[in-house]
Amino acid sequence: MGEAAELGPVAVRLYTRLLEGGPQPTTALAAALGLSEEHTEHAAAELLRHRLLARDPDAAPARWRAVSPYTAAAELVGPEENRLRRRLETLERTRARLSSLIPLYEETYRRGADSGAVEVVESRDRVMLLIADTAARCTEEVLTVQPGGGRPPGYLERALPRDLEMLGRGVRLHTLYQHTARYSPGTQEYVRAVSAAGAEVRTLGELFGKMLVFDRATAFLPVWDNPDAAVVLREPSAVAFLCSVFANAWSLAEPFSASYTATTATQLQDTIAGRLADGAKDELIARRLGMSLRTCRRHIAELMDELGAESRFQAGYLLALRSASTAPPAEDPHRATTAP
Repeated sequence: MGEAAELGPVAVRLYTRLLEGGPQPTTALAAALGLSEEHTEHAAAELLRHRLLARDPDAAPARWRAVSPYTAAAELVGPEENRLRRRLETLERTRARLSSLIPLYEETYRRGADSGAVEVVESRDRVMLLIADTAARCTEEVLTVQPGGGRPPGYLERALPRDLEMLGRGVRLHTLYQHTARYSPGTQEYVRAVSAAGAEVRTLGELFGKMLVFDRATAFLPVWDNPDAAVVLREPSAVAFLCSVFANAWSLAEPFSASYTATTATQLQDTIAGRLADGAKDELIARRLGMSLRTCRRHIAELMDELGAESRFQAGYLLALRSASTAPPAEDPHRATTAP
């Protein structure tokens, strides 16, 4: 059934005239409405498409008569409405059949979770299925760590409906990104959407690794040599430890915004400085901070210029001196201590 357009004002006037004056021929309607017969016929055609008009075949000349909106709705909408009702009944029966298996599924899942505290899943499709299933079962909280700068658009498109659905159920969502994600348009759009739904998103200069934890009971971790695989961790003490690591990082992180603040800029510079002092190569620093190699080298050049260093070696040396001068004095191990 095609969607009928809204009735125009001339068609409404014509319908009103027929309701008030009873059946009339086109000529009389045109004269009463001050229209040409052509415009009157056009308005009548609109009413016919909405089943609000019918010809009186017994009259001479042929006359138009108004049809009740109740009758028009039954004729125009009724068949489609009946089809939808039958379809809904079929869907409800399907839902009931599937719901009858929920107790069996819950018990089997619980036994599997109890017996599989650590599971390595090597199929990407299987990993995504497990994440979707765990997300659907989540009732309280999701903790997410996403290092590496902005997330790929395809990932965000898949994650957004899932995350909004959880937030709509009252699940808390806390997500950590690196500072460099602030300049990713796709990530900015995702953060705006989930934040409006109640999520909290923060950033940190450097993160400890990718992680996804549902209800402080099930954690998904990457497999270092297989990007399509994941470690599914359900051992309570191990998951609790991961949550405590997340809490520490969360307390140091800054609320997400679409630009660097003075604090985030300083944190980023300090992180780069620390990596330079350790002798890390540009490629490693860029990868750890989730930025391009070109951007990383620009930050390093700015830092070397600030220090007045002419080489990376000299910059590392100057940074080590600066760090030593600001470090607290070491405690003398031979100094006597008094118990509180």
